[in-house]
Amino acid sequence: MWTATMATLTFLGTSGSVLTKERMCAGILFQDKLLDVGFGVLTNLVRSGKKLNSINEIYVSHTHSDHIGDFTAVVWAMAMDNRTKRVRVVSSASTADVLKNILELQSTPRSWLKFDIVFVRPEDVGVKHVTTMHEPENLAYRFETDRGGFVYVGDTARSEKIAEFAKGCDLMIHDAMFLDGQESLAAVTHHSTARDAGSAAKVARARRLVLTHISPGNEGAEKRYLTQASAAFDGRIVLAKDLQTLTV
Repeated sequence: MWTATMATLTFLGTSGSVLTKERMCAGILFQDKLLDVGFGVLTNLVRSGKKLNSINEIYVSHTHSDHIGDFTAVVWAMAMDNRTKRVRVVSSASTADVLKNILELQSTPRSWLKFDIVFVRPEDVGVKHVTTMHEPENLAYRFETDRGGFVYVGDTARSEKIAEFAKGCDLMIHDAMFLDGQESLAAVTHHSTARDAGSAAKVARARRLVLTHISPGNEGAEKRYLTQASAAFDGRIVLAKDLQTLTV
């Protein structure tokens, strides 16, 4: 089982579906790992001051463009940075196939890359994972730390399985694309509301909940997100913002 001492998370993208002026698409920096690489993540990675050569693993939840839109850009940027050490991409088998095809379709010159891209499953690197309620297949990941670990859900509809998977975690990072009154949108797109995220955190007995993957149509509704999530969960709740850093 993969375990880390206390570390930090930096949110590189917190928007759902498309980027906005304030929010890039899905992405988190955790030590030497990127968790998803949606549109705009490379821009915020550069803004964060993190060196590309320090990234050793890329975890991908699923193949929607708001989670993989910058995958090729990150690979090309690594090549431009004269990288020579391998990078490991962790995902489901179906996601790996798509990512390989994208590199080919975008004419990535293999002879130009001086490093290997190794595609592996999460069980190969000792990271717990579970399939969420989403189409296409989405993997949620759990990383253990001295403080109890954190769970990155990616995309999901409301799911008791996710709450069980996250039991006892210090921090739960949950899809909260929609608000009360938007349940039909959440259902058809296989996403969650802020209240759904709060309910999952309550069942999981998480200490903290982070709401992310915010719908661009709900910009400016920060208080509603926090109010609706807190109606179900009485722990600490954070509405993630781009380049925000949290300790885990």
